Amino acid sequence: METIPMNTRVNSLDQETLDNFSECVQHESWTRQQLEDYQARALRACREYAYAHSPFYQRFHQGLMDRPLQELPVLTKAMMMEHFDELVTDRTVRLHDVQQYLAHGDATKRFLDRYQVMATSGSVGQPGIFLSDAAEGIITTNSFTRFQLWGGLRPKSKIAVVASLAHGHASSQITMMIDGQPTPLLRLSASHPVDKLVQSLNEWQPDALMWYSSTASVLAEEQRQGRLHIAPRSIFCGAETLTSDVRRRIEEVWQMKVFDAYATTEGGVLAAECTFHQGLHLFEDFSILEVVDQDNHPVPPGEQGDKALLTVLFRRAQPLIRYELTDLVRASTIERCPCERPFALLESIQGRTADALYLPSPAGNEEKIYPYLFLNVFDALPVGGWQVIHEHDGLHVFLTGVSEELRDERVLNRLRRALTERGVIAPSIEIHRVTALTKNARGDKARMVISRVPRRAS
Repeated sequence: METIPMNTRVNSLDQETLDNFSECVQHESWTRQQLEDYQARALRACREYAYAHSPFYQRFHQGLMDRPLQELPVLTKAMMMEHFDELVTDRTVRLHDVQQYLAHGDATKRFLDRYQVMATSGSVGQPGIFLSDAAEGIITTNSFTRFQLWGGLRPKSKIAVVASLAHGHASSQITMMIDGQPTPLLRLSASHPVDKLVQSLNEWQPDALMWYSSTASVLAEEQRQGRLHIAPRSIFCGAETLTSDVRRRIEEVWQMKVFDAYATTEGGVLAAECTFHQGLHLFEDFSILEVVDQDNHPVPPGEQGDKALLTVLFRRAQPLIRYELTDLVRASTIERCPCERPFALLESIQGRTADALYLPSPAGNEEKIYPYLFLNVFDALPVGGWQVIHEHDGLHVFLTGVSEELRDERVLNRLRRALTERGVIAPSIEIHRVTALTKNARGDKARMVISRVPRRAS
């Protein structure tokens, strides 16, 4: 099994990282007005740099450079990749060269000796490629450090990260830093066999775990069955939707609270839970996240958005201004967390727009079914994991870790009732009891809902 132990080399950026993070800690005690003033200044600096150095933004925002953020056009991933060479602010950077670096480059060396390169998996479309210079890398690291400290991580904590080891994937590149020093770190691939993961974790005996929720669910069962025997003091989840059922299972097994985060390749950790677990605090000193509907109009707190628009305030090498994320998020109606931090809260992240299904209504229309409908159904059932795949012949429901007492008819009745109450015609539903769920091309993530049926043309 490939594992990547901690790199003990302390580089010349460590003191800068420490100083920068000390400043970030001060932001947590700001008033809301101080935060908004800072955010406005940071946004202005971000836009001015883009307009001065990016031919794409000079054209894309022509005539709008003095307009509010909400009046600017939306940048899609396809648009960003099509105009990559013009969008980046370094005129020596070419997409073809970056792609060659990702395919054949040395992962220990930066692209052009200056840039860290990360790529999205492309599991729901075209992969995205993102550059970060050294200063941007420090801030991205700070976003993870803040999240980890909120969850109880301490200097010299031994961390096990179970995620993707693919060259270019964020989880294989992010440095874990506490007090300016790298933490002891073991990286394991989520695509590896469970028995190998259990063996490595038993040998490493981590103080903290960072993993996908689907992996966490499987390994929690291994711990419950006595094959895995570790005693972490902190557990973090991210990159996949953390359902209430998986959260409950993890917390029961290890008798501790799980800390959830909303992280992206594009902007690092965008939001995370504090010790009050009232929702996920948006890291508004690092980025601006707009929750919008399908027409890019703002969605009020408490209502499900169709997508989110991300503006990363610290990006200079590859500015991202109103960049479209196909994530289904809901802003919280809680105005202030008891922790008194000034950051606004997200109530939940329910997956991606691509995870939605379209089913017919009695009136002949198509209705969008978000993953949270299925979350509500399966969270109340004794199953270890679940996945819904929409095929032309109906819904195929895959269940792992199913209790022997659970009858298929009970699952079918709950699903049919939930779909009927949502106002759609329940299609044929088939239950499959399996040992593993279908994962993405990299073999490390399992999407909860997959549609293989195209939406009808309106």
